Amino acid sequence: MSKSEGTAPPQKRTPASDERFHLSNRLLFRLFKTANIMHTAGTKWTSELKMTSQQWSVVGALARPGYEEGVSVNELSKFLMVSRQNVNGLLMRLEQHGISQRVADPRDGRAKLVQLTPEGWILWRQLIRRISEFYDVALASFTTAELVQLQYFIDKLQRNLGTILK
Repeated sequence: MSKSEGTAPPQKRTPASDERFHLSNRLLFRLFKTANIMHTAGTKWTSELKMTSQQWSVVGALARPGYEEGVSVNELSKFLMVSRQNVNGLLMRLEQHGISQRVADPRDGRAKLVQLTPEGWILWRQLIRRISEFYDVALASFTTAELVQLQYFIDKLQRNLGTILK
C-alpha cells in the first residue's frame, strides 16, 4: 500500500478535542461565575452598611494587623491583587465617606500611607460581624478539612496565574 492510498495522517490534538481543555474550561468558567456570584452576594449581604464587596475587601485589608498605621497604595494593590487604578478608585469612594484617609509616611514625608479613620474602625467592627455571618452561610456545607484543601488549591491556582502576569 502506498502512502497516498491508505493511511490518514495522525490527528492533531486540538483544544476542541482535548478532554483536559474541556475540563479546564468548565472549571475556570465555574470559578469565574463563582467570583461574580460571590461579589454580588457579598454586596447584597453588606448593603445595609452601604458597602460593596470590593470596598469591604479594602476595609478588611486596612484593618489587618500591621496595617493600623497605614499602608502604601502599591502594597495594598499587591495584597488585593488588583491594579493601582482600581485601588485608587475604591479609596476615593471610601475617603469621601470618611472611612479611610491618606496620611504622610513618617519614614518618607513625600509618600502617603492609607489607613482607616476612627469612623472606618467603627464600620469595620460592624462589618466583621456581617462578614462572619456571610462566611458561615457561604461555606456551611464544607468541613474544616475541605476548607483547608480548597485554600491549598486556590493558592496553587493563584500562583500559576501569577506567572502569566510576570
